[in-house]
Amino acid sequence: MKRELAEAVVACLRLSADAGDTEQLRRFGPRDWQRTLTWLDDSGLTLYLLQHLKNVHATDVLSPEVLAQLEGRVVANRLRWEYLAEQLDCINQGFERAGIAFAVVKGLSLVPDYCPDALLRAPSDLDYLVNRQSLPHAQQVLEAAGYRLTGVSDGSSKTEFKFCKPNSRRAIVSDSPYSVETAPLIELHVNFWNPGNGVPIQEPVFPLQRTILHSWRGLCFPVLNDRDAFLVQIIHVFEHILDGWLKLCWLLEIGFFMSRRGCDSDFWSEVDSSMQAVPRLVECAAVVIELAKLFFASPSPDVAENWMHALCPPVQLWLNVHARTWVFDDHPLHRSSFFPTAKLALFLYQEFIPDPKTRRTLIRQRLFPLKRPAQISFPLDGKPEIVMTALRLHWRFVLDRIIFHAGSSLRYIWEVPRWRRLMS
Repeated sequence: MKRELAEAVVACLRLSADAGDTEQLRRFGPRDWQRTLTWLDDSGLTLYLLQHLKNVHATDVLSPEVLAQLEGRVVANRLRWEYLAEQLDCINQGFERAGIAFAVVKGLSLVPDYCPDALLRAPSDLDYLVNRQSLPHAQQVLEAAGYRLTGVSDGSSKTEFKFCKPNSRRAIVSDSPYSVETAPLIELHVNFWNPGNGVPIQEPVFPLQRTILHSWRGLCFPVLNDRDAFLVQIIHVFEHILDGWLKLCWLLEIGFFMSRRGCDSDFWSEVDSSMQAVPRLVECAAVVIELAKLFFASPSPDVAENWMHALCPPVQLWLNVHARTWVFDDHPLHRSSFFPTAKLALFLYQEFIPDPKTRRTLIRQRLFPLKRPAQISFPLDGKPEIVMTALRLHWRFVLDRIIFHAGSSLRYIWEVPRWRRLMS
């Protein structure tokens, strides 16, 4: 992507009075936009940008060709939301009939506190929190709706279960996030923190008895209360940071939430109490909030400034040295550069693993993963040409993963001497 254009877009979406002037976007031509549109889609900022330009009456900074492409995404995304709303309602009714306690998390549960309009988000999945003892019944409901279990989170705890309708191919990052044809995932969560990542955090309890009712366009469903929803957002984003990539729109949305609730001292006092009760969760929140401030100049409550003092010098160093380069890189599934920066997050990751032996093992596994890439193509028909197409798609995906891991590991190794000098 065109790095200067990506930075200009983020500057325009800043939540402070010094947001970038939209006129700076005029200097980029259609070719620059075509190079950067995939990055915008992956970062979740495309629809936010278009809405911002409409709000300030500045859509003329885009060429007619680019503007038409963005408007096409809006139309497609509206149709996708209509389809997902039908799926959500069907699943919710199934859970209710089966007597399953649940909460809708992320997605629609964030509207309007984190996102003023659901149509600004490109949904890839529907997420639910359920009790572990309800899992078999919840799986039965999803199977009755046509979904099948396609994946379980790594580690012995098994905190996340993914379901999808049978398809010839699993959706990957190159698919349009706005299209009805891109199969959505249904994710059942029994917890949000994956203990298999080696970071010793005891996840707060999110009792389903504390859910509240939420409505969107005629649909009514249970969601987590405000405090629990904020904690889940922090955990979700921080885990993605440790995994090597995040959507910039997540930081924008957390910043938007803080700008709306920044003066609610009672709420932040309650959040702070929950944070302080979980060792190291304050540091996770500080990293996420600092990134939201760095990229979108988001305001933060006074208590969050106290959380920043919990950050150790190496974490502060990573935020100062590597954060901008790392966040602005393309999605790890794109072969856009020979030496992608995704694994520079390992410098941050290792600071949260206290046990040296575990730290060495996990960093080595991240640098040189030996497990097979996920199967993305499934020949539902036994015809030879269908089987060959599925094999070709799968092995192209495998090759992309090999190139990514080789390049990003080399980039990390290249940066190690510099990191050690800075640390010293």
